[in-house]
Amino acid sequence: MDHHKVYATLNSMLEQPRLQKVYQSVRDAFEAHGNVGHGWEHVRRVIVNAAWIGSEENADLDIVMPAIILHDIGFVTHPDQPKQHPEHGAAECHRFLDAWTEEQRVRIAQCILTHKAAYPGYAGLEPQSLEERVVCDADQLDKFGWIGVTQMIKVYVEYGIRGLERYKRHSGIVEGLRHLSKIRLYTETGKRIAAERSEPAHLVTARRLEEELSLSENWREAF
Repeated sequence: MDHHKVYATLNSMLEQPRLQKVYQSVRDAFEAHGNVGHGWEHVRRVIVNAAWIGSEENADLDIVMPAIILHDIGFVTHPDQPKQHPEHGAAECHRFLDAWTEEQRVRIAQCILTHKAAYPGYAGLEPQSLEERVVCDADQLDKFGWIGVTQMIKVYVEYGIRGLERYKRHSGIVEGLRHLSKIRLYTETGKRIAAERSEPAHLVTARRLEEELSLSENWREAF
């Protein structure tokens, strides 16, 4: 899809007062919180991904767009429980969605709940509806290409600052790079975009990083 068509779709959606209100409220919440990896910069990128994928897949953007804007709100509401952010986000999103029907709020919350899918370390809830699959793929695409590598490093910094031990070490980044090979995408559009973001090769990068780290990792102090 032409980038200008994606932008036109986004701007048309954000002309809706209810969605514009959610966008501004969530943006303000993220910018006040100051997350390193899961901050507004990340959310903004995946909003664009969702508009692209959702348009090409003919998904219901009235569900997809509020869901993707809110997909990481759990990092803001429960910063000390990052691995549970999908569950917290699915519960917390309702207070932003007064202008949507109850049935729509349930669908939006389900998109948030399943947006990590089978990624290692999470609940393993597979997205079922088209809208759930679009939101999941939009988020997962931020792990591909050079943005994906740099985003992962930012996430490791974020989690390391919070005291999660394995995220403080370079060897943890090796593990994280290998996890990227386990990502499953659910839409044809998402798969196509990911294929276009094939560099750097995650497993090759992991192996080379591990090889370079071996010089210091294999040293054992004599005292």
